Amino acid sequence: MANTLTYNQLLTVFNNIGNDHLQIKRVGNGMIEDVNTFSPKDVNFPIMWVTPQSAQLGRNSLLYTFRVLVFDIDDEDDDHRNEILSDTLSILNDIIVQLNNDDDDYYVSNTPTAIPFTQRFVDYCSGWYADVEIEVAIMNARCQVPTI
Repeated sequence: MANTLTYNQLLTVFNNIGNDHLQIKRVGNGMIEDVNTFSPKDVNFPIMWVTPQSAQLGRNSLLYTFRVLVFDIDDEDDDHRNEILSDTLSILNDIIVQLNNDDDDYYVSNTPTAIPFTQRFVDYCSGWYADVEIEVAIMNARCQVPTI
């Protein structure tokens, strides 16, 4: 790990991955409660959403946990649920692969487990989420502390 990445810089990493992916139509981040206002029925799907879960404050590193969700909207009769679950799992895997190969400034320190969900957020949304742990080094930690 070469440089210390901030929370905002990590969100930019996620946004870039999502915006570059040909299947993802919208990318957002924030608290999980914000998904409902971000994803009304009349927008394009699938959506990638990133929400912070925790940050472990270490002596020489920060360990962030982000929940990454990828979901799509189905018809009212759930005709395409299995297709949506298949596609969104593939997209989520693509995101994890990109995170693992993308940069020397951070690394994914866990093997994320994908969890399916249905009927969440906007009516008839289905998809997958995974908690991703990203570790970043704190370079020259003592020199960066603002003191009098």
